[in-house]
Amino acid sequence: SKSRLMFRGQEMANILWSFATLNAQPQPAMVDALASYIAAGCRGKNGPDEHSVSRLFKRQELANIAWSCAVLGRYPKELMNILYTGIVGTRNDPQEMKQIFDDEGLQKSSIMTLYYVQVAADVEAPQLKLKLPNGFPNGWCDDGEGHSVGISSKGDESDLAQVSSSMLTLTVSKLQRDVSKTFDRLGFENEMEHVIDTNEIKDEYGIQLPKTPQEFLSIDIANVEQRVGIEVDGPGHFVRLIDSKGTSPAKTDSLNQFADRGDNRVNGPTLLKHRLLTHLGWDIIHLPYWEYQSLGGGEEEKKAYCQSLLNQSDRYSGV
Repeated sequence: SKSRLMFRGQEMANILWSFATLNAQPQPAMVDALASYIAAGCRGKNGPDEHSVSRLFKRQELANIAWSCAVLGRYPKELMNILYTGIVGTRNDPQEMKQIFDDEGLQKSSIMTLYYVQVAADVEAPQLKLKLPNGFPNGWCDDGEGHSVGISSKGDESDLAQVSSSMLTLTVSKLQRDVSKTFDRLGFENEMEHVIDTNEIKDEYGIQLPKTPQEFLSIDIANVEQRVGIEVDGPGHFVRLIDSKGTSPAKTDSLNQFADRGDNRVNGPTLLKHRLLTHLGWDIIHLPYWEYQSLGGGEEEKKAYCQSLLNQSDRYSGV
């Protein structure tokens, strides 16, 4: 009917994606209404199936909706089942899914998204019993994207050194290196861009992930022994609030890490990553870039500031 086609799949995906990206929590009734609308539009003769879902959505759009649900912490049962049916199907047949959706496979961003969603949903909504196919993501990737493994860097003096793995493209900024050195001076042993792979998560926490190992989460600065991590949040971790009252950003502490700071708000991707790492047993402390830069480069000031961050951790025992 015309009412079922009032909104296109892309439009519905964009609505939820926008709320999630901006870390703007919509009313629960809105999410429920959108989930019901999608369910009605994807209903086939025998309920939602791969073919009925493909008439309304592309798989990238379904992945965006799934990611948005994880960021918002809302997992409507029928909607989540539709999303998994549309993204990976019910018969573990990636070639069939390519034919049904007329695409070349899942984009790398969609594959990364599914790992985030799987971990979040398995911990926060275990009753759904969502599961990725055995052997995923082998055979599911877009053949044109490639998944190279290796390291590319522009040298120690570059602002950004990039490390590419099968799932991650890691960046180490000049600011991050400086922060790491300051924590070193405090006796906080650390490594930059500590990577967590799926086998570690599956074996240690029993989360439902495929056996194929994939690196998919990283911590900017990590003390692995005590599982204390420092996330150096640059400008890309925030959205600008155009209707803020212009108040000065509050100093970071353990109680208001995600409170709005002046006209800055932590974005959805940063919030989801924090939740995932917390679920995996890490104590994560966030360092907003402007607080560190405002110290003016003085070594004692930087040490005092970083020590104040460590003092927020209930887990770190010092040297």
